[in-house]
Amino acid sequence: MALIKNNLWKLFCFLLLGGLVLLSVLLAYEWRNIEKEYRTSSQNRVEFSAQALKSTLRNKELMLDLIGRDIVTNNSSSTNTSLIKNLNNILLENLVSTGFGLFNTHGQILYFSSNLDASTIVNLKENERTRDNFARTLKSNKMILGKTYYNETLQEWIIPIRKSLRNENAEVIAVMTSGMAISNGDKYLNILSSTQDDYLLIIRELDGYIQYSSNKSADIASYTRTQAKQFFGLLDAELVKQLGKTKQALKSSEEVFSLIIDIQGKPYITSAKFDDRYQLWTLSNRAMQPIKSVFYWKVCWYSFIYLLICTLLYFGFRFIARAEQKRIDELFYLSRNDDLTKLPNRKALRDSFEAKKGTSFSLAIINITNLRSMNNRFGMEYGDKAIKAYAAMLQATFAAPYLVFRNSGNEFCIITPHLSDEQNRHTFEQILASSIEQYETKNTERPLNMSVGVANYPEHGITKSKLVRSAHLANQWAKDTGQWLCHYHAGIKQAYLRRLKVEERLNVALSEQSFSMAYQCQVNEQGKIHAMEALIRWHDSELGMVSPAEFIAIAEQSDLIFKIGDFVLARSISEFATMQQHSDTPLELAINISVMQFQSSAFIPKLLQSIEAHNVAPHSIILEITESLFMDNLEHVIETILSLKSRGIRFSMDDFGTGYSSLSLLRRLPIDELKIDKSFVDDILIDPKSISMVQSIIAIAFSHNISVIAEGVEEQAQFDMLVDIGCKRFQGYYFYKPVNATSVIEYLQAN
Repeated sequence: MALIKNNLWKLFCFLLLGGLVLLSVLLAYEWRNIEKEYRTSSQNRVEFSAQALKSTLRNKELMLDLIGRDIVTNNSSSTNTSLIKNLNNILLENLVSTGFGLFNTHGQILYFSSNLDASTIVNLKENERTRDNFARTLKSNKMILGKTYYNETLQEWIIPIRKSLRNENAEVIAVMTSGMAISNGDKYLNILSSTQDDYLLIIRELDGYIQYSSNKSADIASYTRTQAKQFFGLLDAELVKQLGKTKQALKSSEEVFSLIIDIQGKPYITSAKFDDRYQLWTLSNRAMQPIKSVFYWKVCWYSFIYLLICTLLYFGFRFIARAEQKRIDELFYLSRNDDLTKLPNRKALRDSFEAKKGTSFSLAIINITNLRSMNNRFGMEYGDKAIKAYAAMLQATFAAPYLVFRNSGNEFCIITPHLSDEQNRHTFEQILASSIEQYETKNTERPLNMSVGVANYPEHGITKSKLVRSAHLANQWAKDTGQWLCHYHAGIKQAYLRRLKVEERLNVALSEQSFSMAYQCQVNEQGKIHAMEALIRWHDSELGMVSPAEFIAIAEQSDLIFKIGDFVLARSISEFATMQQHSDTPLELAINISVMQFQSSAFIPKLLQSIEAHNVAPHSIILEITESLFMDNLEHVIETILSLKSRGIRFSMDDFGTGYSSLSLLRRLPIDELKIDKSFVDDILIDPKSISMVQSIIAIAFSHNISVIAEGVEEQAQFDMLVDIGCKRFQGYYFYKPVNATSVIEYLQAN
């Protein structure tokens, strides 16, 4: 109970832990999704703003180029007043522009719009603030942006823009300048909204100066602060660390990228894009606090669901634990008792054996031998009912000091007082016979067939496994000898050891090919050989000559029968092919086939392969089978027989008449030949019933167009009587004994 309860709550803890892991994975997934969405929004904003900036700057560059060239071209034909008026008109139509001025290559002003104060205009080449930018303008074919500065006259922060004008020889003839007002930045940068935690920056790549910030609450110094690239994380080391790319690679591709940086101690998602033409970075800084707020809400919601599920699981597991606790007594009972019969089971038998080890006692094993056939014929429910009824009889008749157990499906065990005492043995056998009699009295329709084996402790086994093995050996001896009860004795052990030895030597025989074939000729009523039966022989170097009746049964139990069967097929058909060459009439070969061999899927291919390999006519092969072949899966057996008959192979029913089902089977089976069992031939001279049985078999065969052969003919008188009642084929020692293939050839030549 403690183990089950412990495991149950371990499972509960495992589920809680698994749920916690799942919650962590889910929250991590949500965080990545929220962050990804935030990054995507930031990147889209940067892309949109960068395109708008580039378009605006491109327009301004074209405007400066057109205005400057127009002034240079019309300089000789227009008055100064007219030029200034034109500049003023253009200025009115471009509200972003703060003024226009045309400078010569020495940085001196030539023309300017009227909104500018002449006293504030400096020499661009000599002024410290404009000197470097003016020099870059003279060298570049593109528009150059100067440092953002504050214009006292206009009371406005200005981004200066300058474009060099060149003649046909690509020589600079003048520089056209203008300025873009920062206050009007939202008109050309399309900034939808900006706060101190969500704003846009434009930074010069050259020196890291901030050209523009959409953060309206930013201090004035933002436009004069240097090293903005470092401040906002645009360093190679940081870019490689977070993106796996260098700044140069990102500049070349002009792709939008994002990274996480700290700005004044607060985490931001910074998205950026580089404009190669104007050497500008467009950056979007968005604080991650809103992401965290959304994520914290998700954490709270998922945690609530997790706690709710944990609570439901707790009450569910508590209910299961209580239900298990209520059933624990029943489970403990079932662990030691058979569910069907309610008798103590194998575990209880083991415990009882351990408890009685200090005393002398006997163990009886009762085996219901026909339970399988009952289940096959009448169903498992009928078999269960029979077992349950007999268990009740055992329990009723064997009271203390006897102990009754159900060891397995068709097996009962009884621990009894020591049965080496004749009186105890007699008492036990009386009680056992009484239980069988009582069962058969109440269940007359389907009686149980049983065998009983008894072994004594400690003489026949000092451990449970050894004692049970001894009882099983005694039980098997009872089956083999036709008894219903057998007490273990030394002869049983010797037989068991003999079987083990035979099985061991069978494996050696197969590897060393120490089997051989013998053939017993079959004759017709004129005594002429027309067929022979193939018989396997085994002479072992240790065991001597071993009878097929002994080793075939052992081979079937140990699955060696398949290899032996393959040997018989290959050797007998090979030698039969040689025999045919020495006969002037067609011959037939009869081969005995075991049930297991016939049911093997490899049987038909190997048989046909041997026939084809030795060029033997299929109709000359007769397969001898017994009725035990048809006890299980009759339809499959008939299908196999028909398949072989379609190829010309014939079938003979061996030992016909000895089984209770032969006559009923004959009506359905495609049999070509019946072999009258030797037991009928032995008594044919003295037993009228045997004569009648043989006459009936011959009549049945004749009516079904089936040939008949009598086996075991050993006397002239038996032969004469068989001829008189219509038998035309014979086999037995009266004609020929089993001999090797060489002797058969000699018989054929003499015959």
